Amino acid sequence: MLFDLLFRYTSMPFTSKVIIFLTFSVAVIIALSMHEYAHAFTAVKCGDPTPKLAGRLTLNPLVHFDVAGLLCFLFLGFGWAKPVPINPFNFKNVKKDSFLVSISGVLTNLILAFISYPIAILFMRVADTSVVWEICFYLFLYIFQTNLVFLVFNLIPVYPLDGFNAIASLTKYNNKFVNFMRRYGGVILLILIVVFHITDLFNIIVSYVGYPILWFWSLIL
Repeated sequence: MLFDLLFRYTSMPFTSKVIIFLTFSVAVIIALSMHEYAHAFTAVKCGDPTPKLAGRLTLNPLVHFDVAGLLCFLFLGFGWAKPVPINPFNFKNVKKDSFLVSISGVLTNLILAFISYPIAILFMRVADTSVVWEICFYLFLYIFQTNLVFLVFNLIPVYPLDGFNAIASLTKYNNKFVNFMRRYGGVILLILIVVFHITDLFNIIVSYVGYPILWFWSLIL
């Protein structure tokens, strides 16, 4: 994002660049904070006090930030947060509750994307060029886009992402897939990030995932 604003969109007015970067940053903070809070909230509701004791049952983004992950998101367009500490042995039903905690973050991102898209469309249809309009339009547009990115990226079934944790919670302990991913997941994820950065594969997947939201709201708006 920042790289594109500095070196690609050279003809864009400086004010617009500032607005885009600030609204994108706020959208990232919202998506990240809500995603991690959803994990913590669900875990506590399922009987595990660990996130609350660790101070993660909060919407304060500073608690959830991973500096490297945040910088990657601002510069490259995707990143990560600090994982919420969870002790599944405190759950009432280990498998079911582990699955619920795993998918709670991406479900929250899905809801935020679903809600923010029509608001962005409504602002887009307003014939206005004021700074306030520009801020509101880009803010809701980026809330939609960043939450879609969080949704898709975290659903990748590679350790330590939520997609892997959801699958692991439904399979037998120490099965071959889980063991393989726990050993090589970090390397696989790094390779995927490089592939996503040099190709349009990730953007294509995100667009397909977001299409049902666009289609639904097109029936109403």
